Amino acid sequence: MPIQLHQNIEISEFILTTASSPEEKNNKFLIQCEHLNFVVSAPVKSLIESLLTYQNSSQSLVESYFIKTRYKATEEDIIALARQHIPEELFADMELPPQRNPFIFSMTLLPEYILKYLSVLLTPLFNKWLSAALALVFICVHFSLFANISHAATLGISMSTIPMFLLAMLMSYFIHELGHITACKRFNCPHGSIGFGIYIVFPVFYADVSKAWRLSQKQRAVVDLGGIYFQLILLIVVDCYAFFYESQFAYVLSWTITLTMLHTLNPFFKFDGYWLLSDLSGITNLHDKMRTALNRIKHKVFKGTPLNFKNDKTLYLLVPYSLMAMLFFTYIATFLGSKLWQTGQEIAAVIFSLPNSSLLSNIDLMLEQGTLLSLLKALMWAALFTLLLSFYLKRIKNLLVNNNVKASNK
Repeated sequence: MPIQLHQNIEISEFILTTASSPEEKNNKFLIQCEHLNFVVSAPVKSLIESLLTYQNSSQSLVESYFIKTRYKATEEDIIALARQHIPEELFADMELPPQRNPFIFSMTLLPEYILKYLSVLLTPLFNKWLSAALALVFICVHFSLFANISHAATLGISMSTIPMFLLAMLMSYFIHELGHITACKRFNCPHGSIGFGIYIVFPVFYADVSKAWRLSQKQRAVVDLGGIYFQLILLIVVDCYAFFYESQFAYVLSWTITLTMLHTLNPFFKFDGYWLLSDLSGITNLHDKMRTALNRIKHKVFKGTPLNFKNDKTLYLLVPYSLMAMLFFTYIATFLGSKLWQTGQEIAAVIFSLPNSSLLSNIDLMLEQGTLLSLLKALMWAALFTLLLSFYLKRIKNLLVNNNVKASNK
């Protein structure tokens, strides 16, 4: 055979609910090959189908192409079209690239066969009326306590409660991923497992919802928001506990979970906010488009260049969202910077209070005064704040200056 595609290719309609016409809605198709996803036009989809039919039947390539497209072409022309328009990863003579794993370490916690039973029990939570009611309760409860939550964040928690706090945060992350899985189940979409991994130095959970590409845009958006929605329900419980028991621990936990929810909605990382914005807008290669939007803003501010919104309507969505993301980054950087300065002062105060003697003598003195634990805690927080701040700044820099953005797979 002169040309072949991988056998495990699946084709489905890529539904664009934001399309301006019925013709546009039916003009995009999803091509899946193991962990790879591609959105192609109707002619490319027909070309792929003709090649698959040709290699799985007794039809010639010319016959198969004519049946699928109603166009006559020579075998050489069809092969040239395939090489030009079909992603090279789909050809059988090309080895599929390995699935990129962003984790230093990862492991499966709950496999698919267990999750499918658990997610069935939780799918009623995605009833639209119940979801609206729970969202309203969250808004009323969380915002009425926001002053207490913010104040608690400045005070922090005691060293002895940190292990319990970390365990509670890990549980909130697991609940977040369970929300994505349950949303998939709500729309009868296949899903994978929930796993645990180490991302840079941060422990994270992840859920395999790659098959969600098969859903409509609105359904994919629900899957994107499923994790935030489940954490929203969790926060209602945490906030009520914090209020009725006046728990500093619960208030700080509520603030931290809220921060992580906002962080996942930030489209500068390929988290929930990235996929949500991509699914609602129908924009692929979102980071590339966002970089263009930010560069246009920069040129407008410094050079007076027109934004040309009329020529690119996606900027109406990308510019406001990008600016909100930058505001969030500014808040995070300011908070981390202030905490780093405060922690640095605490470390300096402990060090300058020590007499000019040997290291062992100073350690003994700090043990007697009970300041050694405080110093270790301050050093730990300083290292964490520095790491987080550098992580954010590096991500912003990569987004603004990196010009090698590839097509993304969910």
